[in-house]
Amino acid sequence: MDVHRGVARGVARGLFALAAALTATAVVAPLYDRPGGLSVLAELDHPVLLAVLAALSLTAGVLLSSRRPEVRKATVGGLVAAAVFGALATPVYVMASDPFPSREYDLPAPGGAQRRLVVERTSPLVDPVWRVYVDTGAFPTARRWPVAEYTESSWPTGVRQAEWIGPDRIALIDYDHRQHEVELSRDGRPLNEVDW
Repeated sequence: MDVHRGVARGVARGLFALAAALTATAVVAPLYDRPGGLSVLAELDHPVLLAVLAALSLTAGVLLSSRRPEVRKATVGGLVAAAVFGALATPVYVMASDPFPSREYDLPAPGGAQRRLVVERTSPLVDPVWRVYVDTGAFPTARRWPVAEYTESSWPTGVRQAEWIGPDRIALIDYDHRQHEVELSRDGRPLNEVDW
């Protein structure tokens, strides 16, 4: 019995640590999701999702660490309510924000440079959004430099093709078959804007 209690307390501590890490990420990621910021934090910039996961981890930790039956009963009730709410809210959240956009292009730079040209297309509830960016460096210290972001509300703003012209130059071809070239600085920052 004592062995199981010790294991439950160890798991509860792990869940408390996970809840703290998720909460810290939910707070820090939006602050550092900026041009030249870490691409890892840009990928983790989903505060609603992280806050829900932190709350569930915290609740499960309380459930495992408590010896009092009334606390355990209230915690189980909270978990059931959270599961029902999560089941109802998840489709709305996914449709409204699309936390997992589709990658249309993910191209390494020529010549072995540690750069990737990425074109993502989200499918939110109203208008699809295109995001074009360049990640410079290796994981986990890669920096993200946005190139363009726009909604698909007016023709010809979709990306038909994306490619590297050289190690410091990319080309985006829109739905109207026009080519837009963007020159990059040494650190990956775009030096000119895409003019659709």
